[in-house]
Amino acid sequence: MEEKRKPTLRELALKEIDRVRWIPQSGYNRIRSMVENRPDWCISRQRVWGVPITVFYCKKCGEIIADKEVFEHIAKLFEGYEYGADLWFERDANELLPEGYKCPKCGGTEFEKEEDILDVWFDSGSSHAAVLKARGIQKADMYLEGSDQHRGWFQSSLLEGTASYGFAPYDSVLTHGFILDEKGRKMSKSLGNIVAPQEVIDQYGADILRLWTVSEDYTEDIKIGKKVIQGIAEDYRKIRNTIRFLLGNLHDFDPDKDAVKVENLHEFDRWMLSHLQKVVKEVHNHYREYQFYRAFNLLKAFINRELSAVYLDVLKDRLYVYAPDSWERRSAQTVLWEILMALTTILAPILSFTMEETWQTIRRSIKGDLPESVFLALMYQPKGELIDEDLEAVYSKLLKLREEVNRALEQARRQKLIRHPYEAKVYLELPEEYQKLVESRADYIPFFLSVSQVEVGEAKGDIVLEGEEIKGLKVGVSKAEGEKCPRCWVYFPQSEFVELPDGQRVCKRCYKALKDMGLV
Repeated sequence: MEEKRKPTLRELALKEIDRVRWIPQSGYNRIRSMVENRPDWCISRQRVWGVPITVFYCKKCGEIIADKEVFEHIAKLFEGYEYGADLWFERDANELLPEGYKCPKCGGTEFEKEEDILDVWFDSGSSHAAVLKARGIQKADMYLEGSDQHRGWFQSSLLEGTASYGFAPYDSVLTHGFILDEKGRKMSKSLGNIVAPQEVIDQYGADILRLWTVSEDYTEDIKIGKKVIQGIAEDYRKIRNTIRFLLGNLHDFDPDKDAVKVENLHEFDRWMLSHLQKVVKEVHNHYREYQFYRAFNLLKAFINRELSAVYLDVLKDRLYVYAPDSWERRSAQTVLWEILMALTTILAPILSFTMEETWQTIRRSIKGDLPESVFLALMYQPKGELIDEDLEAVYSKLLKLREEVNRALEQARRQKLIRHPYEAKVYLELPEEYQKLVESRADYIPFFLSVSQVEVGEAKGDIVLEGEEIKGLKVGVSKAEGEKCPRCWVYFPQSEFVELPDGQRVCKRCYKALKDMGLV
């Protein structure tokens, strides 16, 4: 019966390549092709110094001495010597072998040592034996290096691990490109285009450098320079300002006592809470796939667009006008708290110093029983039960309407018809699908659009624009009617004003807020 052929090292290595996760996927094809077509590996080199090949030769019969007892003895000698493997070059063969050692073949007592050294890639390829095995770890979760290491460290580790233990010393391998200057050139002293990390840290702070590393697709070569860093610093400033806004408006909020139940939240707040879960879910997916630049770009778009430009902008009225413990304000704060916890924990791996600073502020001024550090807390997890697809669909339309109205307001501002959106009255001539959406929210729509008055019907006014995204829509803008409330800046008919004891007049809404606060 024919004996079953054992698989070759090449076959075992290819099988391991199929098992390992390669990030990006192109790395799989690259290393597989290399291993399929590579020649045998000559691991010896003729150099004056390096890591020795610790074998001996019997001078009498030529037997190669390569047994476990000798290897372990040599290893102990190296470990006990200040300069490690240099001992091989400083002593002769008989001083290195165990005392009284004899050739197992002929009994000879004279030996000579191997003068060749190991290929340096054999050194690096065996690093797992010292770093992992010594700690009782079979395999690393990930090996991480530049794309040139498919030919180097990744491959030498693969071959040595597979030959020694039957498997590669890693479960996944991530490769990145190289850093170039702003013009796409390699950095060199002669070109004077080197960007030193410490200089960036000294000028901007470590978090700016960390943010730059995740803002680009690391699987390609990435650029860095003064203008690139300035752009990243601006992104950072916007994130920090958003966090400051959240902290500033939660100073009097106790999540355990003041939070409003989800079913009792303002509709606009329920939409943001729902949208937040979808953003967080997508960010987690990007993190799991090691697509950090996609996670950052998603968060950046969310912070700049839906959060700052829409939600927080609309929310300012409720946060600043209503009494501190009113439902309108507490509903808003409930969602601001969720947003703060989500952003702080999700951004912590990127903006580590800033988010730790934020966390300590939260512990001091909002919730003192949180874990001692943000890095001891769990990352905010998406809550599927808070996602409301029907509400998302409604606000997808309402946000388009807001963009169309903002376009008309911007033109009114350019023509000096208004200076602030509250100085405007907006006329909406709506297509049928928007009619019910707007009319059912008649009391709320002016605040959502950040204007004083909204009239549904025929589009008229000093400026009339047709919708760009919403077909059949017309938006008109004119000066707001009535009197401006000095407290909330919104215009109301004169009949809506109440006189205060000091003679000032405020709108009924502001009067109620002042009364609730005990100020009148």
